[in-house]
Formats: sequence, C-alpha cells, structure tokens
Amino acid sequence: MARLVQKFGGTSVADVQRIRKAAEIAVAAAAEGHEVTTVVSAMGHTTDHLISLAEQVTADPNPRELDMLLMTGEQQSIALMTMAIQSLGVPARSFTGPQAGIITEHRHGYASIKEVRAHPVEASLKRGEIAVVAGFQGLSDNNEFTTLGRGGSDTTAVALASALEAERCDIYTDVNGVYTADPRLLSEARKLAAISYEEMLELAAGGAQVMNARSVELAMDTQVPVRVRSTFEPHDDGTLITNFMSAPNYTICGIACDMSHASLILTSPVIEASRASLEGVSGLFTRLKELRIQTDMVMLLAREDEPSQELAFTVERRALPRVQAIIQALDSELGHPKLSIDTDIARISVVGRGLTARPVVVADIFEVLFNASISVQMVATGDIKVSALVPAKHARDAVKLIHNRFDLSGANCGS
Repeated sequence: MARLVQKFGGTSVADVQRIRKAAEIAVAAAAEGHEVTTVVSAMGHTTDHLISLAEQVTADPNPRELDMLLMTGEQQSIALMTMAIQSLGVPARSFTGPQAGIITEHRHGYASIKEVRAHPVEASLKRGEIAVVAGFQGLSDNNEFTTLGRGGSDTTAVALASALEAERCDIYTDVNGVYTADPRLLSEARKLAAISYEEMLELAAGGAQVMNARSVELAMDTQVPVRVRSTFEPHDDGTLITNFMSAPNYTICGIACDMSHASLILTSPVIEASRASLEGVSGLFTRLKELRIQTDMVMLLAREDEPSQELAFTVERRALPRVQAIIQALDSELGHPKLSIDTDIARISVVGRGLTARPVVVADIFEVLFNASISVQMVATGDIKVSALVPAKHARDAVKLIHNRFDLSGANCGS
C-alpha cells in the first residue's frame, strides 16, 4: 500500500463545487488502496483579500499579526475539504500546519521549514483516515505561528511527502502539467511528459508559475518524485518531475517569462568609485541577503565612453522600497551613485542542458531577438539557463520567437 501526498492549489478549491471535485480525487486514490494526505491552499483569492483587509486597517501591517490573519484562509479550506471527503463516506481529519508538525524558523511572512514532526498525520493514516493538512503555515521553535510565503503550500506538500516517505507528491492545479512555455502566452506550447528537478527549478525561478521554486529545490534535495496534474483532468498523468538521469535529455526544455522584476543601475563617477572599496557593494548584497531579497543578473561595468562605473542588477518589484532604502543608507560606501530604475521589463529564461557547451544556443537567441528589433538590456548565462532582459512590451513576441526557433512545439522539444 503506497502513500501519496496530494496538494490542491487555490484555483482547485476556489468554491464548494471545486472542493467536492478535489475530495473525489482524494477518495478515488484512497479507494485504490493508497494512504492519502492532502494539502490545501486557501480558497481562490482569499489570501489576496485578507492582505487587502489588513492594508485597509494599516499601511504597514505587523508581520506577526498578518501571519495570524493569513492562516485563517487555509483553515477554512481544510475544514470544508474534510467535510466534503466525509460526505463521500470516507473518514478524514483536518490539521493546521502546526498540528501536522510543520516546524519552521522564526520568521514571519517567508519562513523556511526546518523539520516535519508528522506523528499526528501518521496516526491519522493508520486509522484509515485521509489526512487534510493546511499548506502555507507552520509553527516556530518559540511557539509562534508563521507562514511560508507565496507558493508555500507546494513546499508543505513536498516536506510532508518526504517525512511520510510517500511514493509521490501530486501537485493539482489548473493546468495539466509543465509546458514548454506558458500556454496562456503561447497556445502552441507543448506539455512535457517529464522534466528533471534541476530544469524545473530553473523554470520556476525564471517565472514559471506551475510550482514554487523552494518546493522544487526541496523535492530535489529529498528525491521526492513530483507529478504536476490538473484537478479538472484527473486522469491525465501530467508531468513527472524527477532526477536528472530519469528525465528526457532535452537541449531546450522550456522558456519562462517573468514580468515581476525591476532593474536597477547604480552609476558612480570613477573618482568616487576609486575611493570606495568593494566594501560598499559587499555591504549592499549582504544586507539584501539578510532580508532575503533575491537578486539576479548582476553586472559590474566600467564605462569607457564616460568616466563612470555601473552596478546593475534585478530584484522583484515589490522589494523596491526596501532596496532603495538600503542604497540610500549605503550612499557614501557606494560612491554616491545615481540610481536608475526600470520596472517596464521582462526576463525571458531559456532552460535546457549543457548550454555553456552549446554556444550556438545563445547565438540563436540573440539572432532571433536582433532580427525582430527586440533590444536586450542584460544577459545572464549558465549551464542550465540563459536569461535575457527585454522591454515588457516585447515579452510575448520574444517567447514566441525563441520557442519557434528551437521548435519546442515539435516532438523533439528542442533536442
């Protein structure tokens, strides 16, 4: 008898009818002889609604109290999901994240899971129940409720699958797998039968919204097989996320488009830059790391056309106020730079294997963009991913051109 963990996202439990559909999927798996644990997100846009309520009360909600508020969204879902399963004649029991043993670091809003003490869930499964666990939430060592950040329910599901030694973790969502590009951007995008953890991690980090990047990284670290499936097409096997050796050997497996970032350029006169050591730059990125503000596509350039030095990097737009405050605080150390910000950008990430050994891939990307008069503002290259920053208005065209260039709609998927 195998154990399965099933995760149902917000769209999969957006209303009572969809909750019933998710319950039927869980009950069907139990009827096949599996021990089933389900992890559910808040219904639909509940989390956004709760954040909006908090912001109507205060412009700067207390992080602890915001976590207390946001946790109520998943508690609605687990109670309704459990009732739906019980109405189908199958025993079930609901658990909040803390009740399920999800132990996190003491950090509100974006906590990491430290440990899963899954004894209560184990006991529920041994009683023949379907365990219904609230995603996105946990308990810190000092007994404080915490939330895991956007997409945290994916991480909860993978962590439970690992702790319970489940055969697989199924992520049920509104799409029936991982595609070569976002099918909402590109109708000819093709579903992948399988993909490696490494490639999926790069797609997720690059903006693909199928799974949370931290959950993919956890699955890779714990070697939990993950299958991305559609709640609305439950008989479709979806896409298997597995180890590098078991996944197909694509040259290019997919393209991700992220329009949630902003680029920052700090321009310092050479005379100032020469007085400031690398201590200022080091201090900037150290502080960003402490605040868990992720940076990407970092470049340090000395301009020849004018006596200046440029530091360029990208961050999520929502982090801009904090980043600007840090830069202001480090103004002297950074050489009194002039700050330029561009929020009208898109990051296009092309993911595959052995890209550094295939310079033709990078050349082809630049060629198709150049021929279409799409300017490339920044580039980052690696063995698995090549990213280019382009104007947001050209994002859809860039994805389509690159997708067509590598024939990702074809059976060989860029190989």
